[in-house]
Amino acid sequence: MLKLKEIRIKKGLFQRDIARILGVTQSAASHYELEERKLNQDQIVKLCLELEVTPEELLGFKEAYEKYIEYLMSLKEEKSKN
Repeated sequence: MLKLKEIRIKKGLFQRDIARILGVTQSAASHYELEERKLNQDQIVKLCLELEVTPEELLGFKEAYEKYIEYLMSLKEEKSKN
């Protein structure tokens, strides 16, 4: 649930900018955005520092957590109905 493309666009950047930050080709940056390749820990840190976001934001943990809580609440509501 990588948010790289979303963050990049919000910051007004291009894939070539992400490629420059990571020291890779634009094609490789595209593969990261599409989650066809995985970022390593050093790349995550570089991106977070340069884009001024937290690892949680970049990796989409907040959204995943919120969806999980919503799911648990719906289970609780269903259980209370029965």
